[in-house]
Amino acid sequence: MINRITGLALPLLCLAACTSAIRNEDKDPATETAATTAPAAETPAKRLERPGNTSLVAGNEADLPGYWVGMFEPDTDAGHVSAGEGFHWDYANKINIVIEKADHGVVTGHSVVAGNDRPFEGTVVLKEGRYIFALKEPGDDKYDGVFSFSVAQGDSVVSGTWEAYKKIRIPRRKFELTKTLFRYNPELMPDYRRYVDWNKKGKRIEYELDEDVTEYDYSYFTTTDEVSRYNASTRLLTAAEVSNMTKADLFVLRNTIYARHGYSFRNQQLRAYFDVQPWYVPVSNDVKSEFTETEKKNIQLLLRYEKNAREYYDVFGRG
Repeated sequence: MINRITGLALPLLCLAACTSAIRNEDKDPATETAATTAPAAETPAKRLERPGNTSLVAGNEADLPGYWVGMFEPDTDAGHVSAGEGFHWDYANKINIVIEKADHGVVTGHSVVAGNDRPFEGTVVLKEGRYIFALKEPGDDKYDGVFSFSVAQGDSVVSGTWEAYKKIRIPRRKFELTKTLFRYNPELMPDYRRYVDWNKKGKRIEYELDEDVTEYDYSYFTTTDEVSRYNASTRLLTAAEVSNMTKADLFVLRNTIYARHGYSFRNQQLRAYFDVQPWYVPVSNDVKSEFTETEKKNIQLLLRYEKNAREYYDVFGRG
């Protein structure tokens, strides 16, 4: 007899309690009580290629400001989260090192990762055809540290390490980041992957394959095929379309709006899902002011139906 949990492709984000107010998902819903006023125009505030440099290669010092984006990986084995045979998450997060200014060797900016937005300052020098950075965060946050990285002149990829000031679970990380432009695009859709919240398992389900082999599975908070059919940024959804969706589908649709605007998620399951989307760039930990009228109305609709939607489905999306 085989006794195992069926493999999964990617994790699911964790569902917070429903509220009628539009909120950033990682905050305590009890503190989010004020509804957000809808904007007068359909187009959100433009964030485009900020901080103002559109060059994607480091040809000279003036080309260094901008968004440098990629995975922020543990530099040593930090263990992993597993949800069945097919999914492992090694605590890697997508990071955006935002260089705001580089002038005569002095660098200022901030990093955006895992819901944290931290300032840094430091230096850059050109040595043997490489720009070499030494950047320090202030040190007044538990997760502050020092960035050390470099990029070849004329290249678009920086590589280096980060080391925490204080003793934390993952004190050292490595990264390779690509110069990236950010532009809000309501048409963006996640590459479809079913995912599951590894912290929320329901009942065990037994499958009889034949008289000698029995397999076991678990019901999870998971998406179905419905989640890939709808875009909550391009048109108003209807009650008929969302009324029979799972709680997970509703939650993913709603949080994809946040992801399109560059919201930096604190929640591990949300990060593990959106970080692998090639178009996703963490830009800010507060994007509510940039939602369009359509997005605001869809968020309210999705929140209403999340409250009473069915929560646990098996990994194949069956209730």
